[in-house]
Amino acid sequence: MRKLLYILTLGVLLASCELETSGNKELDGYWQMFQVDTLATGGVADTREALVYWGVQGDLLQIRFSENGKYLGEGFLFRFHQEEYSLTLSSPILHHLYETDEPVTDVEVLYPYGIFNLEEEFGIEELYEGRMVLNNGVLRLHFRKY
Repeated sequence: MRKLLYILTLGVLLASCELETSGNKELDGYWQMFQVDTLATGGVADTREALVYWGVQGDLLQIRFSENGKYLGEGFLFRFHQEEYSLTLSSPILHHLYETDEPVTDVEVLYPYGIFNLEEEFGIEELYEGRMVLNNGVLRLHFRKY
């Protein structure tokens, strides 16, 4: 009788829970940018030491960066839209840890992260098995998933 009670309780708990998913599939998670290719010149830069990370959850993408292995307490937040072979970032916000966030109006602060427009569209060249490669026509960004 006790086992039956446990089984019924477990069934009720599972039936009352809703699993919420974002629909981002492989894109969700924490990514480290490890290489940037310049398409016009064929140049390749190893960016592992730069410690630039993209975090994707729900409908937000956060870019965080570190200096000397320490998180600086600020980064950028973006809204994004993903389609099968494209990723569009928009509405960038400079995110401060202890101060008020502010909208980005000068796109130049985003240049070091491979973003050249306040609304930037990337082609998704690869997104599987913990690897992501994005291309915005100027740069090819390579990421590995944590």
